[in-house]
Amino acid sequence: MRLLQIGSGSAAEYAGLLASELGFSVDRVPVATEPDGDPVDTRARELFLSRGKRDVNREGLSFADYDAIVEDVGPAALRGLGITWTRLHAQHPGLSLVSVSPFGASGPYANWHATDLTAQAAGGVVHVSGRDGEPPRALPQDVALMIAGLHAATAALSTTYAVAAGTETGVHVDISAQDTLMHHWTRHVADYAYCGMTTRRHGEQTGIEVTGHVAPAADGLVFVHALRQPWQDVAAFLGLGEFLTESLMQPGAEQPWDAMAGAFEDAVAARPRYDWCHDAADLGWTFAPVEDPWAVLSGPQNGARGSTDEASTDEGLRTRLPGVPWRFEDQL
Repeated sequence: MRLLQIGSGSAAEYAGLLASELGFSVDRVPVATEPDGDPVDTRARELFLSRGKRDVNREGLSFADYDAIVEDVGPAALRGLGITWTRLHAQHPGLSLVSVSPFGASGPYANWHATDLTAQAAGGVVHVSGRDGEPPRALPQDVALMIAGLHAATAALSTTYAVAAGTETGVHVDISAQDTLMHHWTRHVADYAYCGMTTRRHGEQTGIEVTGHVAPAADGLVFVHALRQPWQDVAAFLGLGEFLTESLMQPGAEQPWDAMAGAFEDAVAARPRYDWCHDAADLGWTFAPVEDPWAVLSGPQNGARGSTDEASTDEGLRTRLPGVPWRFEDQL
């Protein structure tokens, strides 16, 4: 199976990376983009997303060699490369074209330009990010465009197998980053449908029975959360028995958070975070270590699953990178 990637945006790049890991031979026609951010970050991004690809020139390419094309440059840039879907399909009926853009090829926003933050905002995610009364916060990196790239890789794989099975001819798949991001808040639709409530951001909360705390453990930060558990149970788990007086053990008793806050932090700091997480998991509670990217790559979970790869930088240094986010049975 062969895939041609046209474009160097995060959506096309991630789609090409996933296709490569799934067994496609991926050729890439790079289309220059404006530098964004720190040059070191840009090089790291290129190192991650270019794996398993071969850069090629448009001149001399034969589309008959490919099963699918993924692009995120738009129809005008494609026409500049001599590509239109009508001509492509007439000449190569088994070839599929997957187009990824911020808002898709139809609708009043079709010609709008967008960054990943624009797609996040238009997709409804920024609406509920951050705290109430403060500016919304973007999710880190290119979350919206990479989710769209995941859908693009899925579309390229599906259409390739459908054509190979003889059930379909090639198709043009139009993917909108706004559309793909909307799927990630659909659970809130029921709140509106049944209760008339829209999702809103929360203000700063305190206490161990609310959304959760990030607190310093002995070796780093840990997210302390026991969903729907009485605060008394969490306090007992943390060793805060001195606050569990007879009156405070009564149903509905409010936790004396102002008095407990210091003892809570001292208790969490007394043990390593993975010890807390292990014991909380036995109770079905959602504690979690708060890791930076490097800690994630070197952590015990990813080490056990073998979900990191190594690559060489231009300077000859070896560095760890995230591997593909799935495992097949013979890898377990």
